[in-house]
Amino acid sequence: MKYIYYGFGGFIGFVCGLIINLILYAVEKSGQPILTNLGRDYGVLGRYLIEVFNALPFFGIVMGIVLVHFMFAKRFGGEPNGGDGFSSRD
Repeated sequence: MKYIYYGFGGFIGFVCGLIINLILYAVEKSGQPILTNLGRDYGVLGRYLIEVFNALPFFGIVMGIVLVHFMFAKRFGGEPNGGDGFSSRD
């Protein structure tokens, strides 16, 4: 059952990243060059940020899985603080 939760979290993260990606793509197509100016104004750093932006749906998958792990750790039988059963308060 936990893999269904992980899969759903990854799917939702992918969809959210894809929607953000499509919104900025539509803004670019409408004539407001947000991303293209990054590469032109900031050089290598701008090009790196554009590549990170293009990978946003994949980062969404990872963040969705991590979020599900921390939200449902007790239900899955593990501890959210690393699984050793001890926290900093003990």
